[in-house]
Amino acid sequence: MKTDDIRKAFLDFFKSKGHEIIPSDSLVPKDDTTLLLTGAGMNQFKEKFLGRNITYRRAATCQKCLRTGDLENVGKTPGHHTFFEMLGNFSFGDYFKKEAIEWSWEFLTKNLKIKPQSLWASVYEGDAEAYNIWKGVIKIPKDKIIKFGAKENFWPSEAPTKGPNGPCGPCSEIFYDYGEGSIEVWNLVFTQFDRQPDGTLKPLPNKNIDTGMGLERLASVMQGVKTNFEIDIFRPIVEEIVKSSKFKAQSSKVNAIADHIRAVTFAIADGVMPSNEEQGYVVRKLIRRAMMHSQNIGIKESHLYKLVSVVTNVMCQPYPELKTIRDDIAQVVKREEENFLNVVETQLPKVEEAFKKIQKSSTDKELARLAFNFYDTYGMPYDMLKEIAAKLKLDIKKDEFENLLNKQRDLSRSKTKIKGEIFSQDFAKKVEALGLKTEFLGYESSRGEAKVLAVLDGGEVILDKTPFYGESGGQVGDWGKIETPSGTMEVEDAKKIGDTIVHIGKMLKGKILKGEVAKVSINEETRKKVMANHTATHLLQAALRKVLGEHVHQTGSLVDADHLRFDFTHMKKVEDREVARVEEIVNENIKKAVVVKKEIEDIEAAKRQGATALFGEKYDKRVRVVSIGDISKELCGGTHVDNTKDIVLFKIARESAIASGVRRIEALTGETAKEWMRKQEEAQSSKLKAQSEKEEKKKTSEKRLEEEIEKIDSIIARSKTIGNSKIVVEVIEDMDIEGLRALSDKIRQREKSAVVVLFTKTIDKASFIISVTEDLIKQNLNAAILAKDMAKLIDGSGGGKSTFAQGGGKAPSKLKDALKEIFNILKVRMK
Repeated sequence: MKTDDIRKAFLDFFKSKGHEIIPSDSLVPKDDTTLLLTGAGMNQFKEKFLGRNITYRRAATCQKCLRTGDLENVGKTPGHHTFFEMLGNFSFGDYFKKEAIEWSWEFLTKNLKIKPQSLWASVYEGDAEAYNIWKGVIKIPKDKIIKFGAKENFWPSEAPTKGPNGPCGPCSEIFYDYGEGSIEVWNLVFTQFDRQPDGTLKPLPNKNIDTGMGLERLASVMQGVKTNFEIDIFRPIVEEIVKSSKFKAQSSKVNAIADHIRAVTFAIADGVMPSNEEQGYVVRKLIRRAMMHSQNIGIKESHLYKLVSVVTNVMCQPYPELKTIRDDIAQVVKREEENFLNVVETQLPKVEEAFKKIQKSSTDKELARLAFNFYDTYGMPYDMLKEIAAKLKLDIKKDEFENLLNKQRDLSRSKTKIKGEIFSQDFAKKVEALGLKTEFLGYESSRGEAKVLAVLDGGEVILDKTPFYGESGGQVGDWGKIETPSGTMEVEDAKKIGDTIVHIGKMLKGKILKGEVAKVSINEETRKKVMANHTATHLLQAALRKVLGEHVHQTGSLVDADHLRFDFTHMKKVEDREVARVEEIVNENIKKAVVVKKEIEDIEAAKRQGATALFGEKYDKRVRVVSIGDISKELCGGTHVDNTKDIVLFKIARESAIASGVRRIEALTGETAKEWMRKQEEAQSSKLKAQSEKEEKKKTSEKRLEEEIEKIDSIIARSKTIGNSKIVVEVIEDMDIEGLRALSDKIRQREKSAVVVLFTKTIDKASFIISVTEDLIKQNLNAAILAKDMAKLIDGSGGGKSTFAQGGGKAPSKLKDALKEIFNILKVRMK
């Protein structure tokens, strides 16, 4: 039975049992900062398990998961993976143990036709109910029902004695017996208790079911193979790697490469780009581990990017979106491979050299710190560093290295952590715990009446309905006012948390009380600017796809009243001519005055009609679709103008890179764009004017230099003499420093022994140069010292070399007295 057929059979089975079939969530959990990556099917149902936002009681999924906890075992064991698919059925206060056990048995033995004698079950030793269901209802022989303790059969493991406090419960696992050994196939978790601080297990009012079954592991059972790496969705990837390898045989390293490229492909598809931070670090680490494994099996060049198409081909039935961005993913992987190969080539000799220097004298901490510096600065993998160290009989202690890694991660998190409880996960949980729902009126109106449902400790207000858009989808929250008989609040922001919109601001008078009727109104001018920027973002994406190609996909955005920011996939800098063309297309579509339609549609129908969805975003079955003629069609819950002409003008202010394979465009619309362009023109005009004035001054200076050169005989004739040396001191009007220097050189060519001091001045500044011939330098006369002495006379500073120096001062009025004093200074210095 093919893996695709197993997946479909599972979902069809639970659909027949009244379950809502929910699409896989993104690998990047939305609105859950407690998780780096989605690691289980239940992650997207956390709120429902807590009794909040219950829109259905039964659900089934096939969830994409990514875990790195057992990374060292991936490829070495039959069933360890980083990326895998988890089949799961869930109940939120509906059915419980009997149905969960019966249906799991029915699916395995009736639908998949696995022989009952090949299966056995485990239960928690204190769970008599589950034991009796297996024994009395399913009729499994007693010797095939094994009782385990809380470590093996309780979730979380050992929760009764060790915690944590909160929802928990026993679990029952189903195993498949190969004859030579068994593998766990399905884990059924019965969440029935709430652990109290004193360790007691208090029964939950609503008992939940959370099950998980690894699709790849089940496929290995159904296809009669001993490892997951032999199943149909792995075999083509493995075979392609083996073709390129030196040894032409499957191995643990081949398996690990196959696993890692699947994980990388799906992570990038969900918008995770290789980087040194958070999820991006996981992707980079997996690519580099796969490259190291590749080198160990004789593949020295970039090749992982070629495997992306293989992964896409075997996984495109359940995940058709992979095909549309296959080439983008391959480009990201290829660039990462090339960067890493370059790092290895340039840094490997430096690592060896650095390790050799401390070979005899280093402590464990010093060696770990040195290794970590190469890891942190250049991305050299720990395994590669350890291997190099081992050749020199050095041992990088993993605990020391990981200690430095954890410190670095903590530092990184502290730099990016948003301050203030209003933005924290704790605050969101407090809001969600209230179970309040706010109806959004803002698509149709900008003002209205509402009831105050709650006033939080920080003064934040929750209403039963509101025209205020709560920040989401990249669009900022609205501004405006809330007025009640007892107080007035100036709303400075609104946040959408679940089904609740929280109004944040400051009190202008009195206080707002729960239960009051409020008059609410948004700042319409601000909203209009935000709407123009949001619609312009849609036009921008359409233009980018037209100019750069269909590979362009949104990875992030910010839309506020002042500007818009759009992040998108593209492997290289957008050329100036491309930026200009994108801008031109957007403005053409603004001038066409295209009607902007907003409609509620079935999500599958919208996608079939070509609606663009944001990768990784979670959508309901019914979605809001924003259409701009035949130019753009996107799934979007934001607010938009009614006609593109309302945008007025679009101007790109900046294009830049923000990550590998991700570019950013910042742009302006309407009057803001006009004002920015006016300031740019003024700046350009001022620049040209300054440049023109500079060129004019230079011409004047050159003309004056020519005039003075013609009068050089008279200048020398006016000079004084100290000993056998000429002392030339002159004030030259309308000449710059370069002109003074050129004139000084001409005088020195004529006089073998001379000190040349030339001044020029403006209304507020005097400048000078001093030049000394070689014979006087031998007599310890120094132009730099003279410059400092002379600069003091005009309230300035000076310096330079012994042969030539220059200076200036802010007191040109003192120049006349300074000229008299110069000769006296030279007489003293030239004694």
